[in-house]
Amino acid sequence: MPIKIKVAGWSRVGFTLLLLGCGPSLAEQTREQGALLVAPSQEDFPEVADALQLSCATLDCHGQVGRNLRIYGFGGLRLSDIDSPGGDPTTDLEYLASYDSLVGLEPEALSRVVTLQADPNQLSLVRKTRGIEHHKGGQRALTGDALDRCLVLWLTGRFDPEPCVQVADASHPEIE
Repeated sequence: MPIKIKVAGWSRVGFTLLLLGCGPSLAEQTREQGALLVAPSQEDFPEVADALQLSCATLDCHGQVGRNLRIYGFGGLRLSDIDSPGGDPTTDLEYLASYDSLVGLEPEALSRVVTLQADPNQLSLVRKTRGIEHHKGGQRALTGDALDRCLVLWLTGRFDPEPCVQVADASHPEIE
């Protein structure tokens, strides 16, 4: 089930004051100027995150702090200093941090894809994954393959865990 998120319109002054801790809270801004945005299901996201981790979350890619899309979990970036990459399973907080990172990339376009079933290629996440748009990591999925279906079905609110499980269960070529 999609999640509805209220997002406020920010003025330059309001945003600066917020950064300084002097402005109205996000909740106050939302009540005054909010626009309704919808994100894909957070409940279904762990399966999607597990599929993305294999090809996207290495420490030299989206498994590092400096990236605008950060994927936390067992294969790379960890939230806790006591969890090591390749060690403990992904935690609920790591799934949440990855979810927040992903849905925050292009919230307006994402909302159109979720609510209006707009073309998923509107999202740079999909274009880069499919190799349509330049991506330093290269093409990670072909249109219609398991990773692509996992991501697109989740984004469009028609989630099916099977393609995600196929990707997550597949042997990682670097491990063999």
